[in-house]
Amino acid sequence: MSTFAATGTAAALIQAARELFALHGYEGASVRAITARAGANLGAITYHFGSKEALHEAVIETVMGPARERLARAAEGEGAPLDRLEAAVRAFFDFLYEKPDVPRLMLQQLTSSRPISEAALGIMRGNIRLVASLIEEGQKDGSIRAGDPQLMALSIGSQPIWITVARRPLEAGVAIDQDDPRTRGQLVDSVVRFVRAGLTAHSESER
Repeated sequence: MSTFAATGTAAALIQAARELFALHGYEGASVRAITARAGANLGAITYHFGSKEALHEAVIETVMGPARERLARAAEGEGAPLDRLEAAVRAFFDFLYEKPDVPRLMLQQLTSSRPISEAALGIMRGNIRLVASLIEEGQKDGSIRAGDPQLMALSIGSQPIWITVARRPLEAGVAIDQDDPRTRGQLVDSVVRFVRAGLTAHSESER
């Protein structure tokens, strides 16, 4: 089923599962707890999704699908490749800040002993290909330095993810309060400058 078209009980189950998976992980969110939170009967997950695993896939697709769409819009916008890469980084940060449960869900994926969700893998691969294609475009026009586009894309994407996942320890350890709009803006600007500096091609005379 299309997660974005889910309505009624199916939508309630996705929302309840999203909240509980973010808080407790896949194993810690029981079918009973999910259905109770959604106000549904115990058989509702099987009826609407077939299994708890399929519900988990639907949650990941519902959560991460909009991020993929934002990145695609930024990548397809106007401007030089570096400008569109900057727009993509800012769009990804905006998404992660607007959806505070997303970093928690990502952390659950990273720390769980379970196989990574197929939905998460598909979205990750698509996002890496998207960013790598922009890097390749910049390498062709000479604005982006030489290097493996996929590895460079991984470096770019890892910064917004790590910074938002590490939100609490960063506040406790180095007093970076990402709830403060000014601090958040400075942090995003710093990452963007770092990305641009790391990608920009330089002439031989500047090296």
